[in-house]
Amino acid sequence: METNPWLIGLKAARANLIPGLILQGAACALLAGYVGSPAVRSALDVVAGWQNRIGPAFSFASYFIFCGVIPYLFCLAVPALRPRAPGRALLFVVGFWAPMGLILPHFYALQSRLYGDGADAWTLGCKLVTDQCVYTAFFAAPVAAVAHLWKAHDYRWAEIVPLLGRGWYRRLVLPNLIMNWMLWYPAMAVVYSLPLALQIHVSGLIGCFWALMCLQIGVQTRRARQEEANAQS
Repeated sequence: METNPWLIGLKAARANLIPGLILQGAACALLAGYVGSPAVRSALDVVAGWQNRIGPAFSFASYFIFCGVIPYLFCLAVPALRPRAPGRALLFVVGFWAPMGLILPHFYALQSRLYGDGADAWTLGCKLVTDQCVYTAFFAAPVAAVAHLWKAHDYRWAEIVPLLGRGWYRRLVLPNLIMNWMLWYPAMAVVYSLPLALQIHVSGLIGCFWALMCLQIGVQTRRARQEEANAQS
């Protein structure tokens, strides 16, 4: 079994290459629509107006619905993904995505204050490096890894504490972080190319799209493994 986190991450990125390219293509199409289509720009400007009027409550609700509620409802609708304890799964969604929906808009605002709102290569590069190599590497990715490990072990802290000893970051976080770096840089470049009032909403929309694709991949993978097991039995 492969234990090198760099190779694991590269293999995961390669396995998700097609969904990743679809994700990046959709993000680029959205940016192209905002720049070149009056209809798309008008629709997104309406969202930006709501953001400016309502403020953090709107950005929180948008991100939480896109990244938490919609994937949860998708899991409920697909028998192969339906959680054994839907109530606890819902509490997990609230406990994980609600704080993220509160933190991320402030992070985007901080980036805007630090680097400005330009869409030039230098500004985008600073924001991307800060996002992926600081925020994601030292906060978002470790928190997500530990939280989902806890969920995978049926919400039992006693079972995951032994897994968080020496080298836990290398084992648990680094493979997913490498895949994240390879697939999300172009998508986040699109997010940071848009006005600040739209960034959290577009980020949530892209995250929702990515989560649904990953869930669908999970369904297909489980079916393929089950068919393979049935054929061998």
